[in-house]
Amino acid sequence: MYYLTCKSNYESIELAKKVISYLKKKNLEFEADENIVGGKKISESNTDCILAVGDDNFILETFRSLGKKQIPLLGIASMQSFLAQSDAASFQQHIDLIERKKYNIQKKSRIVAKFNESQKYPALNDIGIFPAKSASLMRYSLNVNGNHIWKDSADGIIISTPTGSTGYTFSAHGPIILDEPEILSVTPIASLEKKTTVIVSDKSSIIIADVQASSPVVIMDGDVRVPLKSKAIEIEKSKYDALFIQFSKEYSIEKKLKKRTSAVLPSNIKGIPPSAKLIYKILTYEGNLTQKEIISATNLPERTVRYALELLLQKNMISQHPYLNDARQTVYGI
Repeated sequence: MYYLTCKSNYESIELAKKVISYLKKKNLEFEADENIVGGKKISESNTDCILAVGDDNFILETFRSLGKKQIPLLGIASMQSFLAQSDAASFQQHIDLIERKKYNIQKKSRIVAKFNESQKYPALNDIGIFPAKSASLMRYSLNVNGNHIWKDSADGIIISTPTGSTGYTFSAHGPIILDEPEILSVTPIASLEKKTTVIVSDKSSIIIADVQASSPVVIMDGDVRVPLKSKAIEIEKSKYDALFIQFSKEYSIEKKLKKRTSAVLPSNIKGIPPSAKLIYKILTYEGNLTQKEIISATNLPERTVRYALELLLQKNMISQHPYLNDARQTVYGI
């Protein structure tokens, strides 16, 4: 049985309705959340598989909602998503593959923060500690497995899983961790004293103690914000992994990452204007986008974007296909 959940915005709800229509057409048993048909909460479901329609933030939220439940999840992107493997163009094929048992389960480590009278908060990507007041420093001590590592002043500190290493940690010059090794990264943000990331075993107990900051907050997956009232926060690997449905390694998170960080060969970009180079890099990094999304991402005039896309198509540097959520639009990608 499937459990269908979706982000509460128009694009996601409309795509979720199409998924429901296909499930009904195939006579497949399913339940849906309250955003779609006023159904039950995910915590009340005994499903075999979750279909999560939305973006990365919604997929992360879904895993947090699961708590201790370890249920395989297929992310169906209704907008740009790094974690989703399916979208409006492919969800029917992917549901068919699930029915035929033609898929693998990829386990992704999660972490959990314990603070404020031992309350626990899970995260799939990362957990950060920051001052609530922007442009102010936080003083703290880092301890790993009972050993004092350093004392530092910084804008904050972030503890990341291998999955989360491609997000905020990466933008803070932390390492990219591929192939799901059993490690975590600890990265200070804009540190005055420490300019390095510490890599530790995911079996380690990480304690951030003696936090001195203006109303410090703990942030899980960049979304859940909880004021830090205790003197210390302990972070360790969760006992419960996130389970992703995977059909092909060609569409794995690691493959997507290589595509995002791949360089454009000089021979490919020779002779094209800067606007076309910018659009190509945006598509390389972000994935498939409509013309409207490209205009929004680049702030280029519509005429410039249209010309650049035509040029890139002529050089076979990008591809185009219909956008199934709206037949009037076209999706462009590498």
